[in-house]
Amino acid sequence: MMEKKKDIRFLICQIVVVVVGLVYMLIGGRFRLILMYLALTALTVPCMYFNYSLCKWGNKWHSIWHERTPCDGEPSSFMLTMNKISLWAVFIITLIIPFLNV
Repeated sequence: MMEKKKDIRFLICQIVVVVVGLVYMLIGGRFRLILMYLALTALTVPCMYFNYSLCKWGNKWHSIWHERTPCDGEPSSFMLTMNKISLWAVFIITLIIPFLNV
């Protein structure tokens, strides 16, 4: 239960940061990159929250299509870590977008 509260607090913090970036873009008149900013944040924030579920789903589908006896799809810690690293990289790069003068 405590882990779930931490996850929800973290999700709320991410959403607040995204909204602050969006407001900064609107106030600064940086309208060209708003769609890209919204699309990338709308992709990365839920993917970070559902990282385990997405990895498990991907393993299940791979197992169904490529193995004779499908497994339960339990993801490896390597897969979970690599997904987190790549999602964080995209999220951080996305947070730089409001500061670009394009």
